Amino acid sequence: MCGIAGFIDKAKTVQDLEKMTACIRRRGPDDSGVFFENGVALGHRRLSIIDLSAAGHQPMHFESLVIIFNGEIYNYREVQKELIKEGYSFTSSSDTEVVIKAFHRWGSDCVNRFIGMFAIAIYNKREKALFLFRDRAGVKPLYYYAKEGRLAFGSELKSFKYYLTKEEQKEIDTDALSEFLSIGYISRNLSILKAVKKLPPGHYLKFQNGEATIKQYWSVSFQENRQWLQRKEDDLLDELDELVQSAFRYRMVADVPVGVFLSAGVDSSLVTAVLTKHYGQLRTFTIGFKEKGFDESGDAKKIAEHLGSIHTEKVLTQQDAYDILDRFYDIYDEPHGDNSCVPTTFVSGLAKQAGVKVVLSADAGDELFGGYERYTQYIERWGQLQKLGSVGKATANQVVRLASKISPGRYADKLGRFSDVLSKEGFINFYQTIIRQSSAEELKAVFPSFKEMSSMKLEGNILNQMCEWDFKRYMVDDILSKVDRATMYHSIEGREPFLDHRLVEFAAQLPVEYKIKNGQTKYLLKKLLGRYLPHELYNLPKRGFGAPLQLWIKQHYHDQFNEVLGNTNGIFDKKEMTQLLQDYNQGKEVNYILLWYLFSFQLWYQKWTREN
Repeated sequence: MCGIAGFIDKAKTVQDLEKMTACIRRRGPDDSGVFFENGVALGHRRLSIIDLSAAGHQPMHFESLVIIFNGEIYNYREVQKELIKEGYSFTSSSDTEVVIKAFHRWGSDCVNRFIGMFAIAIYNKREKALFLFRDRAGVKPLYYYAKEGRLAFGSELKSFKYYLTKEEQKEIDTDALSEFLSIGYISRNLSILKAVKKLPPGHYLKFQNGEATIKQYWSVSFQENRQWLQRKEDDLLDELDELVQSAFRYRMVADVPVGVFLSAGVDSSLVTAVLTKHYGQLRTFTIGFKEKGFDESGDAKKIAEHLGSIHTEKVLTQQDAYDILDRFYDIYDEPHGDNSCVPTTFVSGLAKQAGVKVVLSADAGDELFGGYERYTQYIERWGQLQKLGSVGKATANQVVRLASKISPGRYADKLGRFSDVLSKEGFINFYQTIIRQSSAEELKAVFPSFKEMSSMKLEGNILNQMCEWDFKRYMVDDILSKVDRATMYHSIEGREPFLDHRLVEFAAQLPVEYKIKNGQTKYLLKKLLGRYLPHELYNLPKRGFGAPLQLWIKQHYHDQFNEVLGNTNGIFDKKEMTQLLQDYNQGKEVNYILLWYLFSFQLWYQKWTREN
């Protein structure tokens, strides 16, 4: 894994490029390199994982092509064999050399042959064309700027500090901020800066003759294959087992030590158990909490002991979480409201201290196999809502509006959220509204420029609609962003075994009866885990990876909250913010999630503007 940045702009210099790459040094402390020619600039920071020799140095050249590459192609040896049959020869064991020669042979179609995670930039000097590729699931980030015949790109937003004008650096995208205040992250192709976008997963960008065109090379739709219900359950289980073993083993391809983030959950337990079977003793890492309702380190330790891993754990305290706030936006270069950023950053540090350079993070099992408890709850609520009918909804809405005028404080917001839900047509609009942490009315009061999120057009079974929405938004722009930044801050590589595209395509077709059965979430995946672990070790209540945020806010963050939220920067309504802080300081009931989102944004904004 590495960091990349670059531009096509004759007004910029090689010094600008060096600044863009220097600020992402943590992504690649082992080596650096630049290509600069006639206003075309490609910069690279290397974290050596495969072929540790100088032969893997980037930018890498082949004929008229120049490449910089962040990520890994796990099946590069198989692709290399195909290329050798086509007459190509190789001077290194680097996957980068395979990528550049695959592009030389097959053009932009080469990415369809790759199993991996990647953000790739390839410049063709003969055709004067730049190509940017992002992997299918969006494991690796890639931002870009395209305006007036110029292009810039980078692995992280912070690189753009050295490219954008002062005005562009200050202009916040109000759609992105609206989304952040609603759900705690920024999804789709948006970034917090209006001038900068994210290249969507499964897409590539071609920049030639001053114009950028974006094309999709891979997509997945969660449309179940009902014919699979005619198959025996054991046949489906065997197919899933083969896919899981292949996907997980590919993620062990490395010339450096590899470890696993282990919770007591189904997904990380399965990753650890499968790979222990094939590779023997692993290194595992766990974060715990003093607050018992959030702590699963004891259960994780039992799993580690059963599998014989070399296990490291740390119990996270309020003071640990408090201390990290000072460098929170050195780690996360965009506003990020997921409080599990805190334990993810600390567990990445544990791996780094242990000398591990690659860690496997078992994300996406919930989105692919129906693991969130909210799925069963929201299906039930949607059914109840439909029973109301249009007349019942209209009557309920009138009651809610009246009660909102009478009921003070946070209760009015809860009623407002219920009113929002009642007004939605179609399940996915209902789902988007119900996972939002605040009512539209409350958000507009604090942030007058608030806009509703644009909906995603989804069809089919409502469980699959939720899984697909979470996979394409929450998974990509919250979880993967979080893991990428936390691991890269510690200069280690995070890999995602469940996001092998073959496994994703299998799960997308899986009938919902195998995702939730008799109220049991992740039914088929748990059946598979039963082949590797005793039932008593994984049949545990789901706790997730979140931190005890509300308790920490109540007890420990008063000084910082008052200092940071006291300045609204002309973005938020000063009167509403003052009232929110006053209620918080007086111990009244407040929307703690919204308070955290506002704090997170202000923390980012103050650092961003101070540095720019």
